[in-house]
Amino acid sequence: MEQPTHQTPFKRSPFEIIGECFSIYGRHIRQFLLISLIIHIVIGAVGFASLPSDEELQTLLQLGVTDEQNADTPQFPPFGEIADLLLPVSVYVLITTVLQTFLGGAITCAVAMRYATGTVDVGASYGRAFWRVLTLLVIGLLSFGLIVLMVVGFALLILPGIIVLTLIIYWSLATQAVVMEGYKPLSALKRSFGLVRSNWWRTFAAWALIILVTIGLSLILGLPLGALTGVIAPDGVAGKAVEALVNMLAGAIIAPIPGIAGALIYFNLRARSEEYDIEALSQELGFVPRDDI
Repeated sequence: MEQPTHQTPFKRSPFEIIGECFSIYGRHIRQFLLISLIIHIVIGAVGFASLPSDEELQTLLQLGVTDEQNADTPQFPPFGEIADLLLPVSVYVLITTVLQTFLGGAITCAVAMRYATGTVDVGASYGRAFWRVLTLLVIGLLSFGLIVLMVVGFALLILPGIIVLTLIIYWSLATQAVVMEGYKPLSALKRSFGLVRSNWWRTFAAWALIILVTIGLSLILGLPLGALTGVIAPDGVAGKAVEALVNMLAGAIIAPIPGIAGALIYFNLRARSEEYDIEALSQELGFVPRDDI
């Protein structure tokens, strides 16, 4: 069994956070994959049941069609048809965001246990996340709302998107504050803001690196899996099931990376602003719920 690394410093640069992230993932890959797979089975089932087929998505994306009598005049599908397709996609994204927030909490607990004990306990990680499940639900809903606002802000005007992105970075450690310190929603947002306030650019750089790495790995993993799916997947419901299964596996493999990195960013900022080390982390793992915050 791996011995606890009580001398491991939490203060790291964004590039060192990425390196430590892959080190932790590689040493406990089975446990992190299991933690991730449990959530992604649910996400995959929701996607299979609610997402439109490829043909329907092509109809949605192909907004400009032509009329036989007037080929130069663009025609658009009826609003109701677009809404019927967008609604299940929006619900799927909402559910996925909430579940990913809960997954981030469980992974944060797993990383903390790895530092405190040298091992990762899947059941204990989920148990601690369930301790604040309602708070994580609220944080997930808020994250979904901020993502929608950011997309709309960048689509309409650049400045509103930048403002929302700034808030997202300030509040990006709320999930970690919930599962490690027991904060409720508003207190978790304030705690995240306080940690990031003097380290906004450092936090932004770390998250930007994580997103780039995650996108790169998703492409590396997704292209061959997508090509394989195109070859072996039949048409109709069976093909949709195969595609959902492949997406579920790819998502389960990738998801621990931002989860582990988010925990490391949180530990890093706490170590920079207060006396926070492995001993303090270990003490937090045994604290009881505090109803006064």
